[in-house]
Amino acid sequence: MSSLFEYQQEIQTLIHDANQQIVDPGDLTRYVNRARREVAMRAQCLRVLTPISGAVVSITITNPGSGYTSPALTISPPDFPSGLLPFPNGDQATGTATQIGGQIMAANIDYGGAGYFEPVVTITDPHGTGATATASVSGFNQLNEGQEAYPFNLVDLSTFPGVGEIYMIKSVSLIYANYRYSLPCYDFSTYQARIRQYPFQYQYVPTICAQYGQGTNGSFYMYPIPSQTYQMEWDCFCLPQDLLSDQDIEALPRPWTEAVQYWGAYLAYLEMQNFNYARGMKAEFDEMMTRYSSYARPGRVTNPYGRY
Repeated sequence: MSSLFEYQQEIQTLIHDANQQIVDPGDLTRYVNRARREVAMRAQCLRVLTPISGAVVSITITNPGSGYTSPALTISPPDFPSGLLPFPNGDQATGTATQIGGQIMAANIDYGGAGYFEPVVTITDPHGTGATATASVSGFNQLNEGQEAYPFNLVDLSTFPGVGEIYMIKSVSLIYANYRYSLPCYDFSTYQARIRQYPFQYQYVPTICAQYGQGTNGSFYMYPIPSQTYQMEWDCFCLPQDLLSDQDIEALPRPWTEAVQYWGAYLAYLEMQNFNYARGMKAEFDEMMTRYSSYARPGRVTNPYGRY
């Protein structure tokens, strides 16, 4: 994948400024990142599916119990494997418990595992009794009891290196009773006038959604208001994180990375007020994006046997 330095070099070559005498390197960095966002939105090539399960990240002791001498902490097996690599069947989490004066005072995660939704923590000991603990899971999207609105910018994207913000949601799916179903999405005006009738009294499994706001400040409203925690899967179009050094991860896939420098050169020529050259670089970028779209999305027969 391309690095920040490589993008800057390519833009400098296109604008004939190999010695950085015309455009400041700081401006080049801004142009690179603006170009990467343009490519991501134009091609819709940075697409992620929010996880439906995650890793155990912490354990909270809810009752310290008494009489413990050699406590053993056990976390239940993965209860909701995602089917995705690197652990399609999930991976067992492990942890340890610490006792002080016979009471369980703390618990540490040795390995968070994968494929967890509602893990169960058990603490056993030949002598101690009464200790209880709960585990927290990170990295997946969920509905919360009583919460109707879900902003794009609160979705945890930490499991997708180099991915920055969500700017558009293609579809919303829920998992209920081991069944995944997609919600019909209405415009917010219809949702407000005809669907969202009871402010908080009626809670159940959401069956309808509506988007409010656009871009990275958008959010989704769910109705009925959730009656408990449910797993939620969003099909997202995202913007890449800015490249600020050569160690930053480029999330844009090939071949789209090869178009970045042309939009960057377009911006550089605009800065120099050389509008003819700017138009030429924009035309090259537009033509390249059209070609790459035809290469990456050539079309596919849904069913070669003619049945659905």
